[in-house]
Amino acid sequence: MPARPPLRCNAQDKQRGIYNMRQKIFSTFEVAKMLELSPGTVANWVDAGRLKAFNTLGGHRRIKAEDLEDFLKENNIPVPEEFTERMTTPKKVLIVEDDEKFLKLMERFFRTFKKKWDIFSALDGFQAGSLVGSEKPDVVILDIMLPDINGFKVCEIIKASNKRTLVIAVTGYDSEDIKSKILAAGADAYYVKPFKFQDIVDRIESWGGQQE
Repeated sequence: MPARPPLRCNAQDKQRGIYNMRQKIFSTFEVAKMLELSPGTVANWVDAGRLKAFNTLGGHRRIKAEDLEDFLKENNIPVPEEFTERMTTPKKVLIVEDDEKFLKLMERFFRTFKKKWDIFSALDGFQAGSLVGSEKPDVVILDIMLPDINGFKVCEIIKASNKRTLVIAVTGYDSEDIKSKILAAGADAYYVKPFKFQDIVDRIESWGGQQE
């Protein structure tokens, strides 16, 4: 079987941002390191046309993540953990909390122990609505008692924007009435302050949803 030349990146690929590392592009050296092989072995796969690659304008070979994944599956090669980690899109978590001290505590906890999460915060419902529209968070930790718009309305707005967004309602004023109202508004979970931040993390990590 004749060897296929490496794919070259055309103008359309460049326009789609093919050179942006967020598009999950790997060098032959990165692939070799992940698979614990020599760079020469990976280069031979490319030269033989077994592993698709394209050349940058500087003449360097690059491999798209989807092509690498297809190659691994076709050849029954276990997918390395590093590849899986790099392919995982960080969760976007929005914290809506009017108590600034409590908000900073949560932010510090998440940024310390969940470094791969993108954390955003809002002190009121107006800021929350703006961030929901611009950042499209996967998860919203929502204080029910806010200074401008009540959390029930904010929850409805979030779910109307994307029903698959995980909404975790929190409050310092526990009652069956509040709980039933926020769950009816679409909240997926309900926690009463004080609570363990790790419980929130566990709830988020056990969540199977994702953005469409």
